[in-house]
Amino acid sequence: MLKSPLVILAFVSITLFSPNLWSADAARGEELHDKSCLTACHSAKAGGVSNDLYKRPNRRNTLAKLTAMVTYCNQQVLDSEWWPEDEADVVAYLNSNFYHFK
Repeated sequence: MLKSPLVILAFVSITLFSPNLWSADAARGEELHDKSCLTACHSAKAGGVSNDLYKRPNRRNTLAKLTAMVTYCNQQVLDSEWWPEDEADVVAYLNSNFYHFK
């Protein structure tokens, strides 16, 4: 009986997070980012220039950490305003424009 829910959970996880089935849209991510993130929060942390936050020496150094930070900001700052696909779009935008992780 315990195996069935685990199999379902595994299937759902693979389906939702498979790169072939779930492609992020960096252009949409830029729109979401600019609308929600370029606020006093980013500006204050980067000395007045919001996108400088992504160029600082102690920035996130892996794609997993970048993804975790976007999720954290969504949950704690934006009060879970974004869906998981929105988070993926923002990560795609940040990665393609600032981080360049593979």
